[in-house]
Amino acid sequence: MSRYDHLIHTFKPDFIPPHQTYFRGHDCMPDSNFYSNYRCYSTESFIDRWPTFHTEDELLCWVGYDLADPWGSFDAEIEFWIGEDRNNMVQYIITEPTICRVPAYVWHCPLEYRRVGKPVYFQLVLKNGKFGTYSQKIDSDGKKHLVYSSFVANRQCVYDSSKKCTLCGKCRATEDAVVPKSAAEAMEMVKSGM
Repeated sequence: MSRYDHLIHTFKPDFIPPHQTYFRGHDCMPDSNFYSNYRCYSTESFIDRWPTFHTEDELLCWVGYDLADPWGSFDAEIEFWIGEDRNNMVQYIITEPTICRVPAYVWHCPLEYRRVGKPVYFQLVLKNGKFGTYSQKIDSDGKKHLVYSSFVANRQCVYDSSKKCTLCGKCRATEDAVVPKSAAEAMEMVKSGM
């Protein structure tokens, strides 16, 4: 045992579905101000349906899954939205290896993998040891509120308390009255006042 053991983290399989792993900051290494996930997307996916923001910078990186040839192995079309004003965000279509710095308090998403010809390697880096997002919710009286959601690694599944949450989105889909089918549709709903 070394006095530096607390600075080394070995990735372990966890409860999140296959093809991804996480470094969950403080949960993996005391006093860490870094959070990251490493994912492979090999099929079309609508990942983040609504605009959110963080209180710290975030970096989003997409490259081809073959790291010996990240450009030649990139074959995808990814829709991503970003902007300081939730109702006037800008759409980006990512078709080549890209990194996006999302400054603190800047709205971003929806994020949709519209076409995936070859697997895409995605890495998220957050300059905080805990992952949490702010989003907008509208209550039954029509008032808009900012809501903070933190992913707690030990959270149980809403539908089956014997399982850990895998962020599948089923519980969120049922809590939202309307669920968009695409990133473009989500932004139209946002612009219309949702």
